[in-house]
Amino acid sequence: AVVSTQSTGTKVVMIGPPHTGKTTISNYLADATDAGSGEYHPTAGVRILEFNCNIPNSQPVEVQLWDCGGSPQFESCWPAIARDATALLLVGSATLPATELQFLEMLYLRFGAQHGLKESQCAVILNSMDDATSNSAPVQLTGMLAKLPRETVSMNNAAELPTAFGRILGSALRTQTEEWRKGENQILSVG
Repeated sequence: AVVSTQSTGTKVVMIGPPHTGKTTISNYLADATDAGSGEYHPTAGVRILEFNCNIPNSQPVEVQLWDCGGSPQFESCWPAIARDATALLLVGSATLPATELQFLEMLYLRFGAQHGLKESQCAVILNSMDDATSNSAPVQLTGMLAKLPRETVSMNNAAELPTAFGRILGSALRTQTEEWRKGENQILSVG
């Protein structure tokens, strides 16, 4: 059976603390360019980018990437942003200070757990924004984030980013399909 949604693509929400490179990662994945001055400008609310993504062992998938501003001032918008998401990407800096870790845990609860996303539909992306952090020891995720898939990326060497994104999205889509099948089987077994 085919499940239809009103969106024009697979919805992926990317969120994390301010100044962790979410927009840079989003632009790279969508092959978009930002005509900005090179100065940091926080995302106000959300930007939606649409592009095709190659999934390992599958057909390309049309993606709607929701690049969300990480400031808590947009918290009132979060339930609407999280609705109908297939995947959640939590972006933090590669050094991941304790305050950032706590913020990512809260975002996971608000965007993932409260909206029924399984662990395999969520991932942590640690963004190494300079050469010094890209060569440092991997940060240990703790608590509920330790169960999530994790990718460490460097925008200085971003060639692997689309492949990592494809793996994450492929896992999320497989989980979503399994959940749909379980739901269909439950409906069929009731009748």
